[in-house]
Amino acid sequence: MTRGIYKGKPSIAVSIRNSLLVLLLGVSLGAASKWADLHSPFLAELTSGIAVWILLASAVALCSRSPARAGLHVLLLLGGMLAAYYAAAELLDSTWPEQFLIGWGILAVLSPIPGMLVWHARKQDMPAWVVSFGVVVVQLGATWLLFRKIGVVDLLVVLATAVLLFWGKFGKRKKRRII
Repeated sequence: MTRGIYKGKPSIAVSIRNSLLVLLLGVSLGAASKWADLHSPFLAELTSGIAVWILLASAVALCSRSPARAGLHVLLLLGGMLAAYYAAAELLDSTWPEQFLIGWGILAVLSPIPGMLVWHARKQDMPAWVVSFGVVVVQLGATWLLFRKIGVVDLLVVLATAVLLFWGKFGKRKKRRII
């Protein structure tokens, strides 16, 4: 299979495989995040913030075949992450505030809507620019509201998100691999 944009409609098997891979990515990242909480303060700081999850969800949405698949993939990514994180927390008998689970759960359930919007950021038209700026503003605002600070790592993650969203808007756009 060649790299780049797929031609034609994908088979159901390919669509299911891609969705399962995104779910597996979410589960893996959720388990890694819980491991980081226990063993790596730097990684725990990174994965406990919302900025990195917005970056990852944006990348998944941008690489999806359609707005609907982008919404599904973002839901699978965040749902898998939450399921693995809190399952590991239960298995390890670690403490966690219930309001975190509720908050992240609400965000995961609502995530298909911004996932579908972010898919449109791949274009070069004005709505794509607005969505791209909106993602960066929401990322900074959410980080500030949740943690009352924006650290260097947060700024680097926001910068990575901006590069991801704005790459190619200033000239001929390169095609991304679509999942």
